[in-house]
Amino acid sequence: MKAFFGLTHFPFKKDIDKIFVSRQLGYLQKRCAHFLETQGIALLTGEIGSGKTTFMRHFLDALNQNTYKFFYLAQTFRSVQSFFRTLAATLGLKPKYLIDDLTAQIKTELADIYRKQKLQPILVIDETQNMSDTVLEEIRLLTNFKMDSKNYLSIFLLGHPVLKVRLKLSPYAAIKQRISFCYHLTGLEQDEIEPYLAHRLKLAGRSKAIFTGEAGTLLFNYSKGLPRVINALAHEALYRAAEQEKTLVDEKLIESIVLDLENL
Repeated sequence: MKAFFGLTHFPFKKDIDKIFVSRQLGYLQKRCAHFLETQGIALLTGEIGSGKTTFMRHFLDALNQNTYKFFYLAQTFRSVQSFFRTLAATLGLKPKYLIDDLTAQIKTELADIYRKQKLQPILVIDETQNMSDTVLEEIRLLTNFKMDSKNYLSIFLLGHPVLKVRLKLSPYAAIKQRISFCYHLTGLEQDEIEPYLAHRLKLAGRSKAIFTGEAGTLLFNYSKGLPRVINALAHEALYRAAEQEKTLVDEKLIESIVLDLENL
């Protein structure tokens, strides 16, 4: 496939690390940058495959390492102790056994990051919809940790749309009040499909188009703009096109892939 289309690597696999900045992501970059100036809790939701995690990693990697220090958690925590022990380990600490000692240890480390290292700590928690009620409450209480009458910890909560529904319920009123920024990521718009495909192909060494306009439309209709679905379909389309020695991916090829998937 790579040799047939003159590609340096697979354009729709994870080894492409330069993201396509859609209109949504461009706006989200600005909002997240502003959020870091105010601290607190930010909530980013989206359907599976909408690009939440990919965007967040791109955003964090672009931050000034002399100003910020970020920590990323992506496990499902059902107990408070497991959450804090994992957080402590992520901070580079050897977790204390007792919960009071453990939380004090974490707070001391966060204070040192800010005061001694002169860095603003950022905590990113992915798959937050899977957290238990008690863990969510502890996440909220982390924002109560103040130094010099100011909260220096910024928290990004990432999750599926069900998380927004859950936080509307009365038991979560306290944490909801701490959320200063909320955004729902839906994916690409229809007119962004062709630029997106061209972007990925260019990064893989291909300047000429491979997908016809009609194929791009079908990709959007089936994927609903979700990048992960687009990538899976586009990769399969390139493989089949190369196998059939077709230099272009047309709507018939996309239709055959979609039909196979629907018959699973």
